Amino acid sequence: MQQIVNLLFSLHLIALCFNIAAAPAKPLPMPIANEKPIAKEKKDGLKIITSRSISLIGEPKYSDDFKHFDYVNPNAPKGGTFKIASIGTFDSLNQYATKGKTPDYLFMQYDRLMTRSQDEPYSLYPLVATHVEYPEDLSWIEFHLNPKARFHDGYPLTAEDAVFTLDTLKHNGSPFYKRAYQTITSYRAIGNHRIKFEITPNNRSMKTAALLAFLPIFPKHFWQGKSFNNSQLTIPLGSGPMKISKVDPGRSITFNRVTDYWAKDLPVNRGQFNFDKFRIDFYRDDHTALEAFAAGAYDFRIETDPRNWHQKYTFPAIKNGDIVTDKIHLTHPHGMSALVFNTRRPIFQDRNVRLALNYLFNFEWTNKHLLHSEYQRTTSFFVNTGLASTGLPTGRELALLEQYKNQISPDIFTSPPIQPASDWAGSDRHNQKIALELLKNAGWQLKNGVMTELKTNKPLEFELLLSSPVMERVFIPYTKSLAKVGIKAVVQTVDSSRFRKRARNFDFDIVEWRFWHSAFPGIEQANAWSSAAADEKESNNLAGVKHPVIDELLLPLGKINSYQDVVPVCKAIDRILLWENYVIPKWYKNEIYVAYRSYLAHPEQQDLNWFNASTWWHKGSNNHEPKMRLTP
Repeated sequence: MQQIVNLLFSLHLIALCFNIAAAPAKPLPMPIANEKPIAKEKKDGLKIITSRSISLIGEPKYSDDFKHFDYVNPNAPKGGTFKIASIGTFDSLNQYATKGKTPDYLFMQYDRLMTRSQDEPYSLYPLVATHVEYPEDLSWIEFHLNPKARFHDGYPLTAEDAVFTLDTLKHNGSPFYKRAYQTITSYRAIGNHRIKFEITPNNRSMKTAALLAFLPIFPKHFWQGKSFNNSQLTIPLGSGPMKISKVDPGRSITFNRVTDYWAKDLPVNRGQFNFDKFRIDFYRDDHTALEAFAAGAYDFRIETDPRNWHQKYTFPAIKNGDIVTDKIHLTHPHGMSALVFNTRRPIFQDRNVRLALNYLFNFEWTNKHLLHSEYQRTTSFFVNTGLASTGLPTGRELALLEQYKNQISPDIFTSPPIQPASDWAGSDRHNQKIALELLKNAGWQLKNGVMTELKTNKPLEFELLLSSPVMERVFIPYTKSLAKVGIKAVVQTVDSSRFRKRARNFDFDIVEWRFWHSAFPGIEQANAWSSAAADEKESNNLAGVKHPVIDELLLPLGKINSYQDVVPVCKAIDRILLWENYVIPKWYKNEIYVAYRSYLAHPEQQDLNWFNASTWWHKGSNNHEPKMRLTP
């Protein structure tokens, strides 16, 4: 569930008053439908754009006077309790701090300056901000705040709170936030309802504007004098449609709908956040959670294990119609789901070793026998998008790569990025032979049945770190394939809190991970692939990528405004990452399995960019409580 929720805000883009009364700012006249952004001349000759929306790819789908998003039911009834399950535990309620394991759905606590729609690649619409202003060179951007915006305690939400939020994230946030906001040279409140950001020359693009627009707002009067990173289970004060009402540490968390929510009638919120209560119960493992669902302990479940879906959804509640099973088709970018090599480890610093281990992974057999043949092999860090490198480089991508032909392998220009294909029957001697030759070229040889490094006489052995027991059955067969050529791999599954800590501190040999990206990749890519991020714990560069050409290619991403211009850059980065074999790619599909109580309803529209439980509602009775509660 956590990964799906993370997709809601594309790579975790940000989050974190004194009671200063102010006269409401004069509102901008409401434009007519499909009105283009307004431009006016400034004294220095630059045009100033005034707009109610921001779009990174093409024109925004929704006009300035839209009533609600197309994919919601604007007449959805309010009421009832929506109950879901999560695996593991939590010890913090601050998802923007660097410490602690947080529960899902905390994003409902905070309003952002602007918010996204699910049915277009990347546009943002008014929430806290009523409109934006910026010059054509994007050297700065101003957000005009809605004077009606309030925190849950009734305090006005002001520009000073926005300044406080950015300060907090720049100095106390994770490496991602610190790096992202280096692009902002200065920022200040102009009165109570305007905030201005100055942008560095190398990052003047609509992507930077969108990053700022997606900024959640923290209440300065609440956080002043408190330790942001050590807040742990302090219930944060928010301004969003839901607020935390009850916390049972490590066991459950309950959100209540804010009935007097200041923005409930804004077009971006109509038809959403329909439940009076939203509760998450935590269970030891997925097996226990599935049993609890079958017994009626909670309402809704996303099933991530194909074996469960095909073999275990036969309980009475399904047969009698109390539970509905369904598939929801999504069109979101999948990113890269993979086994990631920690190239900080000496045994993985040779590309030949990494490639050999990829050849020894039999995806075709795994898909047929363990995944019910429902998945496709991930072949790109930008799979399912036009950013993926395919075939041989051509056009602008080729021209870009040729600038660095003395720093990259000539094979990049002659060999397409194709993953090894295996024998689905389970015995692939051809790939095994290729792997042995690669290992030989890297200085390894079989000695008495053990793959041994000739220089050190050390065996080739490592640990594969997982966070879910579900994946054990998938990767234990892989360890057996490795054992056939003298390689010892041990599967280690730890709880989600330890897993995150070890992964973010680069304390692993190989780790199962997913690299997300936005529909319009930008400066966030540096957090995953730059040399600087490789040395910074808590960054997303788990592989330890340090490639001078990738560092060069990352530089222009901060200032590219055209999607067509970002395509060749991302393809080039993708091609180099794939050739270097920093990961063993896993698999993906474009739909998710869901099971839910028959008294729940949801919009019919499919092919959205991510799943959003906030658009669901109760059909009838609002008093559906769990029939039982299994011990989590």
